[in-house]
Amino acid sequence: MARFNAHSPRQRSRPMWPPLGAAALVATLLVVSGCGGPNLTGLNYVVAGMLPQDYAAHGVNKGRAQEAGAVHLEGEIGPGALWTIDQPDTWNGDLVVYLHGYLDPALPVLEPGAQPGFAPIRDALLTRGFAVVASSYSTNGYAVKEGMEQSHQLSGLFASRVSQPKRTFLLGQSMGGLIGLLLTQKFPTQYNGTLLVCGVVGGSDDEVQYLGDIRVLFDAVYPGVLGGDLEHPPVITDVNAQVIGPVLAAVGGNPQGLGIIQLLARHPLAGANSQEVVTSLLSALIFGLEGGGDLLDRAHGHTFFDNADWRYTSPALPAALLDDINARVVRYRVDPAALAFLQQYGEPSGAIRVPLISMYTSRDPVVPSFHEDLLAQASAGPMLVQRQTQRFGHVNFSVDELMSNFDDLVAWVTSGQRPI
Repeated sequence: MARFNAHSPRQRSRPMWPPLGAAALVATLLVVSGCGGPNLTGLNYVVAGMLPQDYAAHGVNKGRAQEAGAVHLEGEIGPGALWTIDQPDTWNGDLVVYLHGYLDPALPVLEPGAQPGFAPIRDALLTRGFAVVASSYSTNGYAVKEGMEQSHQLSGLFASRVSQPKRTFLLGQSMGGLIGLLLTQKFPTQYNGTLLVCGVVGGSDDEVQYLGDIRVLFDAVYPGVLGGDLEHPPVITDVNAQVIGPVLAAVGGNPQGLGIIQLLARHPLAGANSQEVVTSLLSALIFGLEGGGDLLDRAHGHTFFDNADWRYTSPALPAALLDDINARVVRYRVDPAALAFLQQYGEPSGAIRVPLISMYTSRDPVVPSFHEDLLAQASAGPMLVQRQTQRFGHVNFSVDELMSNFDDLVAWVTSGQRPI
């Protein structure tokens, strides 16, 4: 069962701090909150896209594999993992294993074609002559373990149901990027190349520390605005009423508090202007709230965040304010079992032995770009190419941009010439 740490201070009086010159932030918040705040209920942690297209419109056979013509097969592996296989009318002999990103654990498990963003990517790959196979994973949430196990079965499933591919590529987004990295490192002889898009490639532990820092600092600066805490996340039934509205109102009433969070967080929120920073704050808080209970369940209720011995500090803030903030911040110490879980399912390790392109945005509100720095430290080498796009957003790429990078990956695997 989740628990409070006995040593955790929990002062709830509202701090009174002098303004820190956040007039621009105030102006932005007034514009944003003037219409009731942005509706982020549909925030997706994978690329936004169309609903699945009618297979019949593409002449796809939903029955069984055949010697010629387009093929669509679907079924279930493991306890509830739904899979689909698609092969174009003219197949080039190569297979792409698609790895989806994080999905709200409160949502039902959907077959891949019903997941946001998958259909246009699948169709673009089919147009290029690639076969595509994907799994829903047996659960939503931080299903890295399930994603690894069930996605790794897909190439064998394709070989048994359709044909043995000449080459197999991985394409993963967000959490699926982490899954793709782990599969690439664990099975280098079974995959020929990998494309990762805004992946959690620095590791699960650092992502958890980032989200945890933002939450505890927000609670210290804006006490009582959000329900629960890291070990007791509330059930979110109305994200506008429970999170977005209260957060915007709190930051609008005390905008200098957001500047304090930015100065003290070990990894600050992404953003080139105040509106982007506010959006990053909402994204981090919503992601942490929606996924907190799921992650606790996966860690058997053990604490996965650690700031017990960390002092939040900045030379830009006065010592008295720093003392006050550090006294207010709720303290947690990571449980060894939770840390072992995070390290087993989510840490890059060792050199990359097959071509891998990792593309990411410079200002990602969900998986910040520090992940790419950690990947470079852990796995630098001739088989890793990292490509940054100066842009705000998580998996904020068009299908054409994704396919351009995928084409570069295929050319690299084919020619042996490392791309720029």
